[in-house]
Amino acid sequence: MWGPRFVIMEVFMACNREQLTQLIEQKHLRATEARCRILELLHETHEHYTPEEMLEALRECGKPLSIATLYQNLAKLAEAGLISRFVGPDGHTRYDVNTEPHHHLVCRICGRMVDVGVEGPLERLRPTALFEEEEDEVAAWNVGDVHLEFHGVCPACRAKLAREDKRTA
Repeated sequence: MWGPRFVIMEVFMACNREQLTQLIEQKHLRATEARCRILELLHETHEHYTPEEMLEALRECGKPLSIATLYQNLAKLAEAGLISRFVGPDGHTRYDVNTEPHHHLVCRICGRMVDVGVEGPLERLRPTALFEEEEDEVAAWNVGDVHLEFHGVCPACRAKLAREDKRTA
């Protein structure tokens, strides 16, 4: 009860090809093979890929795309609101199939990101100036959204660290 409680968002269940085709066509886009492959990957894995990571993941699962095709389709899908584009904590552009407002839990060791919600009233969060000379400017801002990142160590990395500790003990 002492810390924030995380609620893992399970908003996006894996979709079948027919559902993905309908989602794409509802946004007045053609449901091309490339767009379906990209959305399938994102819906099935719930990962926050960089374009390079996505290219490799698609290649590994036997659904390769050219880098130009990938970038063109990521831009179209993001523009249509089917995926979101953001800069991750590592400074790289990443893509997320979860377009609803949410936050991220980030592993400090492997960089894995998990979509989370936050219990509690976010509307009460307000930025405060760290320097006295910036108080007026910070107070004058009109804040549109709040995005939080929680950093910690994921269960897989914790287990790996525990195994390594046992070997060295």
